[in-house]
Amino acid sequence: MKNEKRTKFMVILFLILWIGPICIGTINLLIESGNYDKGLNCLIASAETSKLTSPMLGIGIISFFPFVFFASLYSEQKKYGKFLSKRPTPEKEDRKEKALRKKHQAQWEKQKKERRKIFEQNKMTLESGPHKKLVERFVATNRSIGCDMEKLKQLLQSKGLDFEYTELDLIIDEERKRQEYGKFKRIFLDDDLNDLREYIVSFLDFYGEHYGERIDFLIRLLKEQKIDFDKHHIENHIQHIIKEKDLEKYEKQLFHQ
Repeated sequence: MKNEKRTKFMVILFLILWIGPICIGTINLLIESGNYDKGLNCLIASAETSKLTSPMLGIGIISFFPFVFFASLYSEQKKYGKFLSKRPTPEKEDRKEKALRKKHQAQWEKQKKERRKIFEQNKMTLESGPHKKLVERFVATNRSIGCDMEKLKQLLQSKGLDFEYTELDLIIDEERKRQEYGKFKRIFLDDDLNDLREYIVSFLDFYGEHYGERIDFLIRLLKEQKIDFDKHHIENHIQHIIKEKDLEKYEKQLFHQ
């Protein structure tokens, strides 16, 4: 808005500086010519004969000054990138920057969505096909997961399953947890357990004070075995049984001293 006002001001100033001297010079010429009619005839005669009198040369020179002034002003403003009518406003720059960021964000979201779709398709093909055994054997035989990941990635790629490293990390982590839960589950299925207390006692006997590392597995197993329990109070049940076991242990110690 400020730039528009400045531009209008410069245009008005240009007209004043250009038209004003011409009018003054013309009036002066008419005065010097004796009277209006004589002076006007003199101007017409001079124009027809292309003869320039001293007053008319003065008018031309004075009229030329505004062009010189504005040409030099434009050149100087353009040189330093400060030409008033073209100076970008901070608001306009902010709008451009926001629009550019929004465009890049939209492109990134689109690429992410497309990659996610490809990943889901590849993962579904892997889990429903014979190549799932490759990941199973990789997890079962590698304690250090990162050591041969490049080879596994290349092997799956040769089978038509192209995963990025982060995607392959996710698949391997899911398979590792699946195998660990399988081992955990076999521990309890070998015993004839019937209620929540029996599961917790067996769980504590096997894991002891490190039970917190596998409490999620216990909750998952209880759900699968359809054992009635409150997920939000499972920790209270565990602490209660730990206290009971400590008291039983202390009672035995009293009779063996």
